[in-house]
Parts: sequence; structure tokens; C-alpha cells
Amino acid sequence: MVQNWDAEPEVTGLRQLQRLALTTGRLPNCMLSDAYDCYDCPVEGASRCPVRAEADHRSYLLSLRDRYLAYKRKRVKQIKVLKTILKRHKLPLHWENLAKLALQEAPDLFDSGHSVRGLLYFNPEIFRMEAEGVFGLAEWRKSSLR
Repeated sequence: MVQNWDAEPEVTGLRQLQRLALTTGRLPNCMLSDAYDCYDCPVEGASRCPVRAEADHRSYLLSLRDRYLAYKRKRVKQIKVLKTILKRHKLPLHWENLAKLALQEAPDLFDSGHSVRGLLYFNPEIFRMEAEGVFGLAEWRKSSLR
């Protein structure tokens, strides 16, 4: 059976707010205070607001936002550790070697070597692949072209 989300406006609004919290870490101002001011809300009005319909939605959405912000803070720390290791060695390293060093230096930040690999591959603005599996800092390439 196909569910018609238009028939349940609070579900559509909740999904909009979930997506906002999980992808940006932002929530409307009404979520951050006890005053329900629906100005500039993506849910479009008090009648469709899932927070007004169900009080538990507010704490759930705030926990999603907090989880996203914690993830972002951890990611910034992870990238800082990887950049420090590369700067210390002053040359590109294979991701497995970089992962071993990162896991030794900050075991609480990295779950596995593959989490290091993912950070390297999915942040090309910070890390540049020099050869298959070998990464350096993107800023090195820019400074060597001058």
C-alpha cells in the first residue's frame, strides 16, 4: 500500500525537519526556544508543525541535531590529525600507512583504517591523491605550481 504523505501533514513536516537536522545541523528558531514562532519555518505554518502536534518530536529533532554537530566536530578533529601527520612527514603517504599513524596518534577519533581512507577520498579539497592510494595535502600542489 502506497502511503499518501499529503494526508498526514505532520509526517511530511517531521521528515522535512529530520532532513534539515541530519544534513545541516540547523533547526528553525521555534525549536530552540519555548516560544513557538513559526516565522521562516520550512514546515510552512503552525497547522502543519509536527512539534506543535507532538511534544516528543522536539526532543527527537534536537537529539538529531546534536548528533550531527558532534559528527562534524569529530570530523574536523580527524582532518586536523591527518593534516598534522602529513605535514610532519613532509611527503605523501599511502592511506594504510597514514591510517596506522592516525590510529596510534588518536585512537579515540578513528574507528578503523577504512575510516581514514574515507576521509582522504571524500575530501579532495584538502587531500590530493598523488598515486593509487597515496595522498598528500592539496595545498602542496597549489604551492608547487607557483
